[in-house]
Amino acid sequence: MIRFGALAARVAEPAGRILLLTDFDGTIAEIDPDPMGARIEPGARRALRRLARFAEAYPERLAIAVLTGRAVSDVAARVRVGGMRYLGNHGLEAGWLPRRGRVDRLAVAGSTRDPDGPAARLGRSVASELRHPGWLFIEPKGPSVALHYRQAPDPREAGRLLGSAVDRALAGEVDLERFDGRMIVELRPAGAGGKGAAIARLLTELRPSSVLALGDDRSDVEGFRVLHAERTAGRLAALTVGVHDRQETPPELLEIADLMLPEPRHAGRLLSALATVLEEG
Repeated sequence: MIRFGALAARVAEPAGRILLLTDFDGTIAEIDPDPMGARIEPGARRALRRLARFAEAYPERLAIAVLTGRAVSDVAARVRVGGMRYLGNHGLEAGWLPRRGRVDRLAVAGSTRDPDGPAARLGRSVASELRHPGWLFIEPKGPSVALHYRQAPDPREAGRLLGSAVDRALAGEVDLERFDGRMIVELRPAGAGGKGAAIARLLTELRPSSVLALGDDRSDVEGFRVLHAERTAGRLAALTVGVHDRQETPPELLEIADLMLPEPRHAGRLLSALATVLEEG
């Protein structure tokens, strides 16, 4: 039995600012075979709204960020909660949505949409080499591109074919790096960093005393490692929470997460418990 109240109290125990970090897909939203079909869990949205109200009243006590591989404009439209940061493209993009702000007016730093950029071209090249299979979904994200194969009838074989095609495309003089996730291959600018670098920047900016981080994939492991290093050094308290996938949970996540939740709706329950502890405190 998961004691959500006790976990929330543990996060809130240190004096000073709490930094709440959460991924989107697979964490506060169920994984959807259609990458564009993902929807936030209603309980998670309600909890984030409560937390955002608290953060607006007590910014010295709580800061909230959604850190995802999706573009900021995409994830903000799916979450639709103001009063927090949206960090997209694994931290390459950043936007702040005011508590009563409109998503369509969200200003995003680091966002570029070049349909002929290196990432977009490579995505099209890989799709062409594979003869545009119906299971391949290409998600252009400006300087990055995500190649999804969750809809493949045989995901393991599709992942092998896709990975080989990507490696051949990268053999040319392309300044991109490959990152594999759960039934997804992403290509990011070489040296741009990922969630680990994004979290390190947030720690420098916000100086939290306690961090609650939730995620479900290998990209989240990057951030969890940063938090574990800071905790080991005694610079902050941190609780890293993984969420199981219904098909395959990355072994790296199982190894590093302090706690694993069965599914995204439990992430919503943890967020709700944190809201209750803060409101009562």
